[in-house]
Amino acid sequence: MIEVQLISQVCLARVKLGQSLNAVLPQELGKIDSKADKAAIKNTVYGAVRHLGYLEFALDYLLVKRPNGLASLLLVGIYLIDYTRAANHAVVNAAVSAAKQMGFKKLSGLVNAVLRNYIRQNEEIKSAAARNDIATLQHQTWWIEKIRRVYPKQADAIFNISLSHPNLTLRINNRLISREKYLEKLDRKGMAWEIPKRILVNSCVILKKPVAVDRIPGFFEGLVSVQDAGAQISATLLDLQPNHTVLDACAAPGGKACHILELEDVSLTAIDKDAMRIIKVEENLTRLNLSAKTQSADANNINTWWNGESYDRILLDAPCSASGVVRRHPDVKWIRREKDVESFVEQQRSLMLAMWRVLAKGGKLLYTTCSIFPEENEKQVQWFIKNQPGATINPKYAPLSGHLLLPNENHDGFFHALFEKK
Repeated sequence: MIEVQLISQVCLARVKLGQSLNAVLPQELGKIDSKADKAAIKNTVYGAVRHLGYLEFALDYLLVKRPNGLASLLLVGIYLIDYTRAANHAVVNAAVSAAKQMGFKKLSGLVNAVLRNYIRQNEEIKSAAARNDIATLQHQTWWIEKIRRVYPKQADAIFNISLSHPNLTLRINNRLISREKYLEKLDRKGMAWEIPKRILVNSCVILKKPVAVDRIPGFFEGLVSVQDAGAQISATLLDLQPNHTVLDACAAPGGKACHILELEDVSLTAIDKDAMRIIKVEENLTRLNLSAKTQSADANNINTWWNGESYDRILLDAPCSASGVVRRHPDVKWIRREKDVESFVEQQRSLMLAMWRVLAKGGKLLYTTCSIFPEENEKQVQWFIKNQPGATINPKYAPLSGHLLLPNENHDGFFHALFEKK
């Protein structure tokens, strides 16, 4: 318990400084050997970040002035008391010991007092928090105001789903096995499953109880991959035909690229700006026994990687605010700033124009984000159609304004728009 709190508070402190969980957790978990402790730390950190709005409110309620260096430890302690089954006395005792190990022996009594006061004043604090938007909706103020303005009817549902644990969704490799046959394998293993509602892909199944990948039947044989139901739509919208040349412009970690190759016999090039992340693409291709040309390259700088031959299909999974995948990446809702959205809009427009240059006449460009902010989605479609001669939207594959999926219990939030080059 002590080590769990020690490592968890370090992770939380780094997130509060603006670092992503994807960067923080692997570094900190690499310092310990116990699988049980690693799992406990991961659950604690994700939970604390998910509920950080309430935790911060509670700590401010209990303290007039926060002790330097101990705030994150106290936040972790409050989380463990309120959101887990850990015994209160065990959490408090471990936090006191952790404070001493951190060099705060003189303040260990304060840690003890704050956490015990939280236990005693729990109902009072909860009542006060119910009147505070950040504490109840667990997002920054600007984010709350934007969602309420853009989605007045769906706002409560969007905030509620962001606090839930993401499900484990599989994409079945229909080249190797049908969904029916794979579901039989799950039944034989006694693994409960469900088919997500209103998702028009025949490759999708949700495991009701998440498990490690080494326990997923057929994972290492390439029968399935882990991919959100909403993300599985992307490859199906590309209108792929045999022998098409296809570019996945921001490919890492490779889920959509592999899905493309599972769907059709095409010649695929997968590029990504991050040299380390392109390795993940290659690992996924190898596991699924698929072949593609991979390259670490900035899609914007086409002169550094393009050989002059136009592509029949391009998938542009553009960098974005990630506002649609908050339940899976809870750090996003605290790290993002309102001005970041403007920066993403500029990046997206630059990439769209670059991809249009390498798209063949009659070709199709699928623009997709994991955002639910209109500036990155519908408004980008309007801007592109207005500013790019020869660009049209084919409503057969997506509505004229694009196809928006708001996050719900079955999938994360995604946007798709399929442009056709006259």
